[in-house]
Amino acid sequence: MKVEALINKYKKQLISKSKKTGIYENFGQTEVNILEDKYDEDKYSNNGVWNKIRDFDNWCMNYTGE
Repeated sequence: MKVEALINKYKKQLISKSKKTGIYENFGQTEVNILEDKYDEDKYSNNGVWNKIRDFDNWCMNYTGE
């Protein structure tokens, strides 16, 4: 599965979860860690995968439920 598809899947899951349980400290960190582990070999490549993971991480940190 491509990183974009996984990020979209995780965003949908996190939005749904936030509606049920609220937003908490380290919101989405588990999903970010999974992506970082899965795409670790792309960390130093120039294919943009790591940038997408960083963008997702920032989205998780700044998500307010709206």
